[in-house]
Amino acid sequence: MDIKIIIAANFIAGTACIIYGVNLMSKGLEKANAQRIKKCLRTLTRNLPLATVTGVTLTALVQSSTAVTVVTVGLVNSGLLNLTRAVGIIYGANIGTTITAQLMSFKLPYAGYIITAFGLFIVFVSKKSASKNMGWAATGLGLMFVGLNILNSGIPLIKENQAALEFFKSYGQNPLVGLILGIVTTMLVHSSSATVGLTIILFNSGLISFESALGLTFGDNIGTCITAQLASIGTNISAKRTAWAHTLYNIIGVVIALIFFAPLSRLIQEITFFLGQDKTRLVANAHTVFNILSAIVFLPLTKYYVKFIEGVIKDK
Repeated sequence: MDIKIIIAANFIAGTACIIYGVNLMSKGLEKANAQRIKKCLRTLTRNLPLATVTGVTLTALVQSSTAVTVVTVGLVNSGLLNLTRAVGIIYGANIGTTITAQLMSFKLPYAGYIITAFGLFIVFVSKKSASKNMGWAATGLGLMFVGLNILNSGIPLIKENQAALEFFKSYGQNPLVGLILGIVTTMLVHSSSATVGLTIILFNSGLISFESALGLTFGDNIGTCITAQLASIGTNISAKRTAWAHTLYNIIGVVIALIFFAPLSRLIQEITFFLGQDKTRLVANAHTVFNILSAIVFLPLTKYYVKFIEGVIKDK
């Protein structure tokens, strides 16, 4: 069989497993905690710092910033949240979602199959819906690792193919190309976690540079905003402002990161090596550090940022 067909099949199968696994995991966790999420977003967001912490916690709990952001848009649309509190939740959601990338950065060659089997066992033996949802979440986590293993297994084939190597040599070293690819890919698959996972594999295998991996990671943050934009269609002006607050927050954060690209790259590497980690953790740490720094920059300026959003997205 042609090696190009094998590479393409490997890429499609691995990526599909990651996307389906991440979605299954987040949906399972979301269903198991649906009422808790809405209650927490309504009650534990009295001020901006608390709203941010709540966003971090809930997103870490359901492993989906998209789910938390969409629920936030809905609550703003119904008048249960104001824009300032919603913005705080968005800051936190962006940080909480980086835990998925941290999980992906660990090398667990056989754990994915064991976790998948364990999750399916829980699904089939449990009678309570909450237990079944947690079983599906475990199954999704396992499939995510299985997908990563499938992609990893295809790396030697890519390195043996001259055309593929030339492609990565030409386009795998440019952060701006990575940025565009990250935006487009994440918009298409509606999962920043899936594209971050792919970025981790490409960087760890030496096919792309760290600079290009940073560009892909920044692009993931912008591309994931499409879901909130879609969720805001047909809603009131406050919900639309929330969706745009999410989008512009990520765009402005990426622009600032590109301006300070070199020092940010050095900072991420220094933090990684200070923690005693090797370069295989760099991409996951970049995702985390970028989102934490974005929140730190925006938190003291939130009052002005909210006024800016209200000025840009006017009530017709």
